[in-house]
Amino acid sequence: MNPHAFRHAPSKSRPLPALQVAGPRRRPHWLNANRLRLYPLVVFACFALFVAIYLFRLNTQSGISPLMVDFLPFWSAAVMALQGHAVDAYNVHALSLIEIGAMPHFATVDGILPWLYPPNALLMIVPLALLPYKLAAVVWLGGAYLLFVKTIRAILPDRQALLPALFFPGALFVITVGQNGLLTAALAGCGLVWLRRRPVAAGICFGLLCMKPQLVVLFPLALLCSRSWRALAAMVLTAGATLGFALLAFGTGTLGAFLHNTGIATYSIESAHATLARMPTLFALATLLHAPALLAYAAQGACALLAAAAVCYAWGRESSHALRAATLVCASLLVSPYLYDYDLAWYGVLIAWYCRHALAEGWRRGEREWLVVLWMAPLAGMLIVAMGPFQFMPLISLITLAMLVGRIAVERRAAPVLQAYVDE
Repeated sequence: MNPHAFRHAPSKSRPLPALQVAGPRRRPHWLNANRLRLYPLVVFACFALFVAIYLFRLNTQSGISPLMVDFLPFWSAAVMALQGHAVDAYNVHALSLIEIGAMPHFATVDGILPWLYPPNALLMIVPLALLPYKLAAVVWLGGAYLLFVKTIRAILPDRQALLPALFFPGALFVITVGQNGLLTAALAGCGLVWLRRRPVAAGICFGLLCMKPQLVVLFPLALLCSRSWRALAAMVLTAGATLGFALLAFGTGTLGAFLHNTGIATYSIESAHATLARMPTLFALATLLHAPALLAYAAQGACALLAAAAVCYAWGRESSHALRAATLVCASLLVSPYLYDYDLAWYGVLIAWYCRHALAEGWRRGEREWLVVLWMAPLAGMLIVAMGPFQFMPLISLITLAMLVGRIAVERRAAPVLQAYVDE
């Protein structure tokens, strides 16, 4: 039990309900401050060595994909939009000409990098086209990284959390591939930080998060359940306004082109052309086990319903905001069949909210060990699942969601008894 958890309650002879602690009270936990400093530094050293080896192979061997290559469609789509050809950003052949012009080495790599985001996302990235490709990549990824770390610090201001946030494997992985996982994680985290005190600002963050619609599905549900009307209104207005401005700026044809490309992405997943080992979804798990597409979609649908039910349970009644936030972040990763390992940067926000609650209310047995697993998990798709392949990542998310729901249930059972002690 956290020694301060019941500091306002008078002493009683009968036992108080309590959260379990991890291990005997007389023995400190193995994950101490020294290890919290050492392990992130070891991970960063391994990451730096990996990058050095990768760059050496890139310069000496052919057919190896460059680092940060996933940033290519972002910058190339921004260039086409700035030149007045936004609808052509959704044309793979037209887009690839810009991509190869920015990175000629990409022409030797077997693969395509389409633009699969809605027009409001195109509106957000247009300023990148004002910069040369390499500088734009530094601004995009570096800015998102700093925003992500600042968000983690806002959730968990403890100085011991700085190194785990700076060298979070999920963050380093996103920078390596050049994706947007850090930006979306920061938007979700910022919105949840501001929700209680600055609901309009929170709603704007959630509205901007609609640049990746598959990750934002459960946010309106959470706001509805908690009756956060101002945040919900701000979210709807922001999403509608950005989409409206994008269509005015780029033409309504971009919306139809986006929907068409969404169909291409869906076909790619169903036909297993996509890299399922890098997709931490129940659909990918079932497909890799050779289940028919109908059964795989049914499994994903059941998973999405379970995630929605967890959000309703967490946000529908009074409970710790940190637990609510962690539940929403975790559940959002279980909805869509179209999710990639770089989206698991959201685990960083999830871990921060979980730690914020546990540091105030006490740790239960095994929780810190499980958070270490979550901290390392974003690398699993590249290092473990691809060797199987068995896509176990959605199981990790489901177990975490069950832990959060269980923790909320314990908190709610304890609340009436604690109130009775205070009243007496």
